[in-house]
Amino acid sequence: MAETLLIVFLVFVVLGTPIAIALGVGTLAAALLYPALNPIIIPTRFVGLLSDSFLILAAPLFILAGNVAAKSGVARAIIDLATVLVGRFRGGLAYVNILDSMIFGGISGSAVADVSALGTFLIPQMERKGYDRDFATALTISTAIMAPIVPPSIVAVVYAWMAEESVAAMFAAGYVPGLLVGIGMAVPTFVIARRRNYPREPAPTLPALLGAFRQALPGLMIPVIIMGGILLGWFTPTEAAAVAVVYALVVPPLAYKELAWRDLPKIFADSARLSGVIGLIIGLVGAFGWVLTYSKFPFRVAEAIGTIAPTWWLFLILVIVLYICLGTFLTPSEIILVTVPVLLPGAQAIGIHPIHFGMVCVIASALGHVTPPVGLCLFVGMAISGLSMDKLVKPLLPFIVAIVVVLFLVAFVPPTVLWVPQLLGLVK
Repeated sequence: MAETLLIVFLVFVVLGTPIAIALGVGTLAAALLYPALNPIIIPTRFVGLLSDSFLILAAPLFILAGNVAAKSGVARAIIDLATVLVGRFRGGLAYVNILDSMIFGGISGSAVADVSALGTFLIPQMERKGYDRDFATALTISTAIMAPIVPPSIVAVVYAWMAEESVAAMFAAGYVPGLLVGIGMAVPTFVIARRRNYPREPAPTLPALLGAFRQALPGLMIPVIIMGGILLGWFTPTEAAAVAVVYALVVPPLAYKELAWRDLPKIFADSARLSGVIGLIIGLVGAFGWVLTYSKFPFRVAEAIGTIAPTWWLFLILVIVLYICLGTFLTPSEIILVTVPVLLPGAQAIGIHPIHFGMVCVIASALGHVTPPVGLCLFVGMAISGLSMDKLVKPLLPFIVAIVVVLFLVAFVPPTVLWVPQLLGLVK
């Protein structure tokens, strides 16, 4: 039963079918071929799963809040703030790029929104200042990987829902790994900037620094409202997302005056389109996962992995390798939705904390945003810069290596993930 389900699913994925359709066809094939099942499970599980989860509603709301923030002047204000903070160093705009993504990722939660909003400003600006276009584009694409790591991460919400873990704990777990990824990407940036003698930005005055911070404050308040409200118990993650949407619609447009009413229909339509794709996948994953569970497949896989990888560190190495391979043709949310029900029981069986495992999965799956041939951020960067994929593969390598090194550090040193959630009393 599980074998039929997976074979049909993989065949359709290889043929280029959208992941949601492949999930549905695989489930339907298993339901038609085995009398113990009934095709009615597909609509039943689809509707039941989406209508019975208040938590998963946070994902489309965070998508909407991020899209509104990206179009309302927040990105420009954050670029100005980052410039006065780190622009004075050799290759200053490259460090601005890294810091921007770290901050803006804490607002949008979406790597694609990060590249779209920041890349449009930074890639042309870096090129005008003497940076190579392929370097500027590769850096912008790579730094966007921080958006799914630092809160509010849409991928972390999906994992927390799948694993039945605390969203607040997953959000808190992303702070240190996100910082480490930023530091990791600063290392090749430092080497390349020195070698190519990239320029510095003028050292800021204190009034300029205070002015940039004051200008960025309305945007910076979005992650503060989200995490502060959740940690203080004022609202749930879904309610926090709704509050973030209202705030993003009211305060940044008034502060920056860059969002017109005529822009809102397109923003809502783009957000609804992406949310619909995620919702379709989640609904069909419900039926797909039910068939897998019914056939005891996750437990058989957990036992097999326990035999192949009896230690937790070897298990995580196998998971990372699997996720990097899957990331070449699936998005992070798709990887999480398909694999977590199968892999999480095995991780827990050998003593891996589910929050630690979740952050490893989030970072490893997020690599799929930048790896060819179907990395979404890669294609957005190509569209902004006008460069072809073959021109970007080599410049991307140092940053991908840096991310992978940090990923293994996070995997092998659990306190990098668990320290902040434990400090906040969110995990034991």
